[in-house]
Amino acid sequence: MAVFLIPEISFSYPNGTPLYVTDMAPFCASCHSSARSEYTPELPADFSRREIAENKHYALIRTQSMPSPYMELTNEQKEGIIREAQMIDSTSSVSVDAPSKVKAGEIITVRVSVKGGNGPVIGVMLVDRHFRNQARPITSDGWIIVEEPEIKGQDGKVQKTWLNKRIEGLKKNINYVMIMDQKFDKEKLLFPSGEITYLLKAPNKPGIYSLTAAFLYGTENTDKAGFFQRPSGRILFSDEMKIKVE
Repeated sequence: MAVFLIPEISFSYPNGTPLYVTDMAPFCASCHSSARSEYTPELPADFSRREIAENKHYALIRTQSMPSPYMELTNEQKEGIIREAQMIDSTSSVSVDAPSKVKAGEIITVRVSVKGGNGPVIGVMLVDRHFRNQARPITSDGWIIVEEPEIKGQDGKVQKTWLNKRIEGLKKNINYVMIMDQKFDKEKLLFPSGEITYLLKAPNKPGIYSLTAAFLYGTENTDKAGFFQRPSGRILFSDEMKIKVE
């Protein structure tokens, strides 16, 4: 007798990766759409273009053939999903605030500010480059995350929920965090937002180091994707910072 395994609807896509409470890199969100084709410079241009929302997300919504997780929707409903996603994308942002020059081994404060998505969670990673498939956690380049990041949600209050998901006894100084319990109201233009503060110890080797933040957010919430993951999540990078370590 044949056995068919039906996957659980993954809360990881499009709105987060709640099982990965550890150091992360953006390749984990394989079904997310890229905000920019420039995030995959190592790939052929046509492949990189297929990864942006217009071609990976909206094209799937509009498809008239099987298989598609959107086949049950009318054309009007499909266009409504696209309009809402475009509105979310147009208001989403991520930025990094850090010193441009530090001493080797110096402890510095790095703040990541994010806004966007439709909740109920959003994710942030501190990485070395704005490359979707080849970025590495910031610690791979000689930086040390000194202690657990401070996470604040859209209410400005410090959250411990995410970091407390770590197994007791494991350190919480990880590069990836999720901001929980984020509200979205398109009529009131209320979007998830937050600020993550990292304390980093600079590398011991002098040089020029790159630093950026990857922002993961969703544009849809659904429990009807079936066998297919809707590519409605997004990967958006902050501008790369160059930090001189002396």
